[in-house]
Amino acid sequence: MEMLNVDRAAAYLRTADDCLIYIHTNPDGDAVGSGGALALALRRLGKRARVFCADEIPERLRFLTEAAADVPFTRTQDASATPLSVDVASAGQLGVPEAPHFALSIDHHAVNRIGCERLLLKSDYPAAGEIVYELLCALGLPLDRPLATLLYAAISSDSGGFRYSSTRPQTHLCAAKLLETGIDFAKINRLLFETKSEVQTALEKAAYNRLELHCGGKLAVVALDEALMAALGASESYVDCVNQIPRQLAGVEVSAVLRPTAGGTKVSLRSNECFDVAAFTAALGGGGHVHAAGCRFALPVAQARDELVRLLSEKLG
Repeated sequence: MEMLNVDRAAAYLRTADDCLIYIHTNPDGDAVGSGGALALALRRLGKRARVFCADEIPERLRFLTEAAADVPFTRTQDASATPLSVDVASAGQLGVPEAPHFALSIDHHAVNRIGCERLLLKSDYPAAGEIVYELLCALGLPLDRPLATLLYAAISSDSGGFRYSSTRPQTHLCAAKLLETGIDFAKINRLLFETKSEVQTALEKAAYNRLELHCGGKLAVVALDEALMAALGASESYVDCVNQIPRQLAGVEVSAVLRPTAGGTKVSLRSNECFDVAAFTAALGGGGHVHAAGCRFALPVAQARDELVRLLSEKLG
C-alpha cells in the first residue's frame, strides 16, 4: 500500500476515467456528502463516476443526493469500474460479501484496515469532507453551491456542527470558503441536527427511559434491543440521533449506545475528555476516532451490554 498526500492523490484521480465510489453502510452526512462531492467533481472533469452504498440513503439525507443531482447513487456493484472508497475504515463497513481491493481510499479514521493500493489518510481531520475539499482544490475545480452544499454538510455532520474537539482552525477556514458560494448553511444544519421524524423522536424518548449509569456516573449506557427497534419501526439509520444523548449528562466520561445488528450487537462509543475510545475499540476489532468509535459483539444486546460494562469498568474504575 502506498501512502499519498493530497497532490499525489489528485494526480492519480486525473488518470481514472470510470470510478465507483464506495461509502459505508448506515451512511451519515460525511459519507454521503464527501462521496457525492468527489463523484460530482470527477464528472465535471469528464469522467464517469457514481456512488455505491449497500444501504439506501436515509430520508433525512436525501437533500444531499438532490444537491448531487447529476450523480447516480447505486446499490449495484460494477467490477469493470475503478473502485475508490471515501470515509470507509474497514471492509466490514461496506455490507458486501467480498470487498474490492481499492485503487484509492480516502479516509480520516485513525484505525484504517481497508485493503487498497493507495491510501490518503488524514486522521487529524474531523471529516472526510475536508479531505475531499482539499482534493478539489488540488484538481483546480471551482466551488459552486452543489459542491459546497455537499462538502459543508459532510464536515458539519462529522464535526458535530463544528463542536467536536477534532475541529481544526483549518476546518473553519474551509467552511468559510464554502459559505462564500452562498449556500444556505442554516438550512443544512437544521436538516442535519434539528429535523426529526416521529420515529426518531420516539427512539430518543426510549433512549432516555433506558439510560443506565455505571462507574459512579462516569459511564452512561443505552441499550436498544431488537424488540424495541421493531416496535418503533426504527432501522439502524435512526440510531445516530441517540448517540449524543448519554454523553450529555454531567460527569459522564464515556457513553455507549448498543443496538442489534446481523450476527450480534453494534456499539457506538463517545468520550468527552481523556478516554481514548478508538484504542479501546481497536482491541475489540473496531475502531474510529479518539472521542468517537465503534465495535461489534457476537452477542445479543443484553449480554453485550453486560460485557461492555465489565470491560469499561476495568478502565474507568
